[in-house]
Amino acid sequence: MDSGMLHYLQIYRGLRERKNEDDTVSVTIGKLSELLFCTPRNVKFVLRRLEEKGWIRWTPGRGRGNGSTLAFLRPIAEVLEMKLDALLQNGRMSEAFDLIADAQVDERLKRKLWKRVNVYLGLRSEPEESSARDVLQMIRGQRLENLDPAFAYTVFEVYVLGQLFDTLVDYDTASESFLPKLAHRWESNEDRTRWTFYLRKGIRFHDGRLLTSRDVRSTLHRLRRKNSPAINLFEDVEDAETFGDYVVVFRLSRPNAFFLHLAGCLYLAVLPAEEKEGLPIGSGPFRIGKLEKNKLTLNAFDGYFGYRPLIDRVDVWFLPGIEQESRTYQLSDQDDAEDNKELSKPGMGCRYLIFNFRTPGIHHDSAFRQAVRLLYDRQAIIKELGGNLIEPAAGFLPSRSKRSDIPPGSLEEAAACLRRSGYAGQKLQIMFMDRKQERSEAQWLQKRASVIGLELELCPQEVSLGRTEAVSGELALATEMLEDDWELELLNFFLNEGTYLNRKLDDERLATLHALFDGFMGKEKEGRAEVFEHAQSLLEQENWLLYGTHINHRGYFNRNLYGLRMDALGFPNLSRLWVKNDHAGEKD
Repeated sequence: MDSGMLHYLQIYRGLRERKNEDDTVSVTIGKLSELLFCTPRNVKFVLRRLEEKGWIRWTPGRGRGNGSTLAFLRPIAEVLEMKLDALLQNGRMSEAFDLIADAQVDERLKRKLWKRVNVYLGLRSEPEESSARDVLQMIRGQRLENLDPAFAYTVFEVYVLGQLFDTLVDYDTASESFLPKLAHRWESNEDRTRWTFYLRKGIRFHDGRLLTSRDVRSTLHRLRRKNSPAINLFEDVEDAETFGDYVVVFRLSRPNAFFLHLAGCLYLAVLPAEEKEGLPIGSGPFRIGKLEKNKLTLNAFDGYFGYRPLIDRVDVWFLPGIEQESRTYQLSDQDDAEDNKELSKPGMGCRYLIFNFRTPGIHHDSAFRQAVRLLYDRQAIIKELGGNLIEPAAGFLPSRSKRSDIPPGSLEEAAACLRRSGYAGQKLQIMFMDRKQERSEAQWLQKRASVIGLELELCPQEVSLGRTEAVSGELALATEMLEDDWELELLNFFLNEGTYLNRKLDDERLATLHALFDGFMGKEKEGRAEVFEHAQSLLEQENWLLYGTHINHRGYFNRNLYGLRMDALGFPNLSRLWVKNDHAGEKD
């Protein structure tokens, strides 16, 4: 990058407050030496270079009392755009975002700079010797913490892991049935205590090793060895036996009509039996090309047994502190409507408030929890905040909410409940992920609580802290989003030791809740639906968890991007994305 741009920006930032209306400023060589961190001799060299470029006019002072003046001849917006373009073209994304964040300019110019970044993001082609490579660029406001299927936590981690690893079967939403994946066929004995899977031949991991039944068995044992928080889902599985390289049989301690859901879940995504040091290795459509603190690169896996991705590479930049809109995914600037496609999809699951019963306090009182239930008015928050909040929730499934009567929350009733609880004015903490939408909702609740004399202290936390945080704070604002196989996802929410529910409820309440799921996997779909209904009703009736709102996923995509289809978490299917050249088919 041209050092002249850097020097110009350093001088401009240091002197902008002293600048006159005609873009001139009185300054000494000594002051410039401080700004540029160099000797007076080098300052004169820099000034000469900038004058030769026509960026400044330097007038040395003549005689005692006559100071030197410097005139800025290049608009700061133009210089910032030039530097930003240079950083983007060299892949220095983090520095590009730092430049915008640090730029001491008005918001209009910052929006203009962001627009230049959005033009760079999205799908583009990079020339190769033999052909062009299509590359997708993305930004995330939080770091990627873990790429181990046994410990999948955030929705974005789940999304990435789904590109890297494969499961035995795949759930099909349209037919609500299972399709072949690593296994081309399966069967069970009459009482469903033995499930047999026949693996495809010739499937290879990213490092070239063949996938066999031994890898499937090892994956199950690994969940236990690693003490995965999802291990409760597999408590009925006694072992997995291998019969040759391509047959694996799971032995269960009791009948299990639900086992195909487990065979298709990410926790049982197959890893090599012999794990190697280094990057995670799976058999999915993408493999990891680079994994750094601020960047993840996914390369299309040419040896994939299924549908080889149409794009060749995905670059994901992790830049904590960058504010993202409430939409889950963005490839381009929504202001350029003619250059974008908008996709939206209502999500399964909901935002909710949960009380932390592992810490003592007034929230153990039922009247206090009822007061908060009335404060957390599901209809009012949608009306006043809008955004991606689309409808009041009476459970995790929109179908349950639609058939439920959701009354508005009365502040007068809330105040009466608060008095009845014996609340004495103490401050309570509310934890939430430090993101724009969650912050605005927490602030909304804090303001509403203050009306009836309830003091809430806002405690934003990094996403990574959500994995282990359990005992701090009396309340937490959280989100549970369900993938296509919503039965598995909802069961995981209730039984997985790593979910907010299992880390916030105390042992007595958890025992009551978990007892409802005894024998769950032996039931047919209707019986399982009844268990889910009872579990959601228990949370609702006792106000252990307060259902909030259902959420809409919305994304803006470059108009040249095709094959767009949002998944249940609000992300596009990377394997099907492709770019259309506007000039394809044209003749000279």
